[in-house]
Amino acid sequence: MKKIEYFYNIIYYFFYRASIKFALFVRGRYNPLIFILYLFYNIPYIRNRFKEKGIYDPLKWHLGYDKKVEDTSIGNPKGSAGTIIGAGFSISIIFFIYMGIYHIFKYSLFPTFEEPQHMDFIILAILAFLTDVILSQINDKGEKYIKEFNKRKGWWRTKWKIITILTLFLSLWFCLSTSSIGSIGRFLISLHSNV
Repeated sequence: MKKIEYFYNIIYYFFYRASIKFALFVRGRYNPLIFILYLFYNIPYIRNRFKEKGIYDPLKWHLGYDKKVEDTSIGNPKGSAGTIIGAGFSISIIFFIYMGIYHIFKYSLFPTFEEPQHMDFIILAILAFLTDVILSQINDKGEKYIKEFNKRKGWWRTKWKIITILTLFLSLWFCLSTSSIGSIGRFLISLHSNV
């Protein structure tokens, strides 16, 4: 169980980091208000007022680029937008795996069973969320792992970034291939001759 928790929190961490980088990219490049702020802060009187306060680049100060990422509203490991988005992607991986297992169970034992109004999605989404709570939210495990993984550098990061992306695509492939339109799902359905 400890290895599953560790693996899940690595995946959670890299989606958390990706969401932070994406938010910083969008905030810095494609926000039209930044151009207006740039013009405003380049007015000589306003620039001099900031220099009196010890702020030599007011735009950088305003956007929070002089702070560490963990101190911003997007990068705080305790309930920020980065942690919410990172958790959403990691929960979706668990959801895809649960959905694939459900498809195998359903088409192996009950190939003609039709659930009303997609209750399977709701139940599996709740189970995926509860799995996330157990693996990363109880006792602030996610925060502890984020602080631990921030210290790691080099090949470890590269290796786990690749594994994280592969995990997302493999879980989606598993979910789709075990569905009724996928090859595994069609094979399981064809095992029952009366269907």
